[in-house]
Amino acid sequence: MMTFKKIMRVLFTAWVIIFASCTVLAYDDHDSFQAMLIFTLIGLALLLFNHRGRREKSRNQGDSFDTPISKQMLTHYQQAGLSDAEIKVFRDTMAEAKKEIVALETTMQEVPKLRAINLNHDTIDLSKALFAALVKEPDHLQEAAPFLYKHLPTSLQIAKKYQEISHHELKTSDTYAVLDRSVEMLAALSEQIKHDYLDFVSEDVTDLKSTLDSVNDNHDQPDFSSQSDQTIAQMQAELNQIQHDYLSTQAEKDATSAENNAANTTQPEVNEHSADTTEESDENHDDGK
Repeated sequence: MMTFKKIMRVLFTAWVIIFASCTVLAYDDHDSFQAMLIFTLIGLALLLFNHRGRREKSRNQGDSFDTPISKQMLTHYQQAGLSDAEIKVFRDTMAEAKKEIVALETTMQEVPKLRAINLNHDTIDLSKALFAALVKEPDHLQEAAPFLYKHLPTSLQIAKKYQEISHHELKTSDTYAVLDRSVEMLAALSEQIKHDYLDFVSEDVTDLKSTLDSVNDNHDQPDFSSQSDQTIAQMQAELNQIQHDYLSTQAEKDATSAENNAANTTQPEVNEHSADTTEESDENHDDGK
């Protein structure tokens, strides 16, 4: 789409140049001069319209957080009552949250079970929606603190570790048990992100919140609020231990394989030496005769 727009801008620019040149050449012909002047004005109008469209699109995109702040967004933050220091904190926080959302989306799309969680709980869509709501109301940053500093980064950590361990060639029953708990935890975190969003925009979606709560009551969803930080830390420690055990097992297998290869390499030499010894014995025996 962007390529098409660039092509159109080039064509519009060429339109103006060509007809401006033709206008100068046709100056002596009154009718031709008027026609060329009209075409030139049309080209200028199209360029102006396209330029305004690009500015409007840029304005609608808001703050990218990885480029210098625009005048429009600076005014937006100042009108929300943020000081220069608060604006910096807000943009740094949102830049990190943006990276985490992108990474979480990529990870969930690459792992089937995590992709199912996203489809069932709208994890990424709700994260993006809450992110956009925060951009509109930057003075309410503290209200989204649980999402920004706990639920989103924890979801990313668990999803990354789950993805890494799911690719192990060797899995034990403990590995599968921890992976199952990870799926439950991610589902619970996704539900909590949903509540984070609903709480943040509660004034606008009261009816929707009631509907979602009634639907959730009919399902046995894990309650993240009942999970302590200690439980999360324990689960992450178990994931790390499984990763460590897996790497240790692989190292032992590689060492055993190397020893076997070394033994196979030296075996022919032993046989050859034995053969030489046998030949010498035979020769000595013949000499004795």
